[in-house]
Amino acid sequence: MAKCNGKLMKCFQVAVRFMIFSLVASAADGGEVSSDGPDLVLKTKSGFEIATADGDYSFKLGGRIMLDYNHYDGVINRQEGETGSDVFFRRARLELKGKAKDWSYVMSYNLTGGGSIDQLHASYTGFGEAAMLTFGQQKEDFGLDDTGSSKWITGIERAMASDAFDTGNNVGIKLHGANNQFSYSIGMYKESIDAGDNSLDTALTGRIVYRPIMNDDLLVHLGAAFTQRDGEFDSLGARLGVRGGEDGTANRGRVRYNGDINGDEQQAMNIEAAAVFGPGHLQFEYFSADVSGATAAPDLEASGYYVQAGWVLTGEQRSYKTKAGVFDKVKPSSSGGAWEVFARYDALDVSDTQADATISFDGGDAEALTLGVNWYYSSTVKVALNYVHAKTDEAINGQDDGDAIVARLQYAF
Repeated sequence: MAKCNGKLMKCFQVAVRFMIFSLVASAADGGEVSSDGPDLVLKTKSGFEIATADGDYSFKLGGRIMLDYNHYDGVINRQEGETGSDVFFRRARLELKGKAKDWSYVMSYNLTGGGSIDQLHASYTGFGEAAMLTFGQQKEDFGLDDTGSSKWITGIERAMASDAFDTGNNVGIKLHGANNQFSYSIGMYKESIDAGDNSLDTALTGRIVYRPIMNDDLLVHLGAAFTQRDGEFDSLGARLGVRGGEDGTANRGRVRYNGDINGDEQQAMNIEAAAVFGPGHLQFEYFSADVSGATAAPDLEASGYYVQAGWVLTGEQRSYKTKAGVFDKVKPSSSGGAWEVFARYDALDVSDTQADATISFDGGDAEALTLGVNWYYSSTVKVALNYVHAKTDEAINGQDDGDAIVARLQYAF
C-alpha cells in the first residue's frame, strides 16, 4: 500500500483511492464477505454504507456532484458588462462518515479547484444528544440557510445575506446538542486547514433554535446566532462578497462588493424564523455586522435580510433535522418525483461609517428577486431552475441591474 509521507491531504487521497479500488476489485472478484463480530448490514440506497447490526459501528462512502449552467447579463456579468454563460461543476465532493460506539467522524474533500479539505472532524457522543463535542475542521453554525447543507437548500445558491455573512468551515471545538424543542451550538475556532484570503485568529460563534410547535402538520422554527471574530481581514470586499443567487468563474455570474478597507475585528448577529405547514414553507433571516477597521482604515457596517416562500406541488413536506435545527430534502412519495416552486427576495446594505473616508464599495446596496422550480426526481437526484433579477444602487462597470438563468443537475449520494 502506498505511503502517506506524513501529509494529511495525501493520506486522505491515498485512502480514498485504495478503498474505491478495493470495493471495485471485490465486486469484480465476487468473493465472500465475512465478519468475526456482529452481523453486518450493507446499504446502497444512498451511497455505500456498511454497519454492524447493533449500530455500534458504521462506515459510509458518499458525496455530491453539482453541475451548473449560468446565463447572465448586466450587473451580474460584472467582468465584461455584457451577456455571458458558463457550464461548470459548482461542487464535487467525496465524503466519508462513520461511527465507533461513542465516537463519530466526517471527512469531506473537494475535488474541484485543485482539491481542498472541506470538513475533517470527530465527535464524542457519549454524553447523549443533549451535549456532544466536535473537534476539528467543521461548519460554524450561524444562520438557518448557511447551517443547512448546500445539497438541500431551496435555492440553487444561498440567499445574498446568508452568503455575505458566511462564517465558513474552520478548525475548532464545538459543544452542541438538541431535544424536541431546542437545538444549540457554541464553539471556538481558528482559521481553516486550507486557509483562504483571510487570516482568522479566533472566533466565538453560537446559535440557538427553539421549536414552540413541531408535529406532523405544523413546524414553527425560531432562532438567533452571534459571532465575534478577530484576525486580519485583508479584503472585506471579498469577505462580505455575495453571489447574488448564482456563481460563475473569474468574478462573472456574481454581484460582489469591492473595497480597499482592511479589518481586524467583526461582530455579527442573526435572527431566523421559519415554518412548515403541509406542502408549504416560509423562511426569514436578518443579519447585522460591525467591522472594526485596521490601522488607518474606517469601520464598516453591514446588514441584510431575505424572505422566502415555497410550495411543494405534489403534496410532500419539506423534511427537518432536529439535531442541527435545519431543513433537509423533499422526499418524493411517487415514482414521478416531487415538484416544488419558490420565490425569494434578498436585500443587502454595506456602508462605511466615516463619511470622509477614501473608500468606495461597488454597488452600495443590492437587492435580488429569485424565482425557482425544483424537481426531486429521487432521494439522490435533484434538478433545479432559477431566474434571478439583481439590482444595485450604484453602478458596477456601468451596470446597475441584471438577470440570470441558473440551472443545476445534482446527484447527492
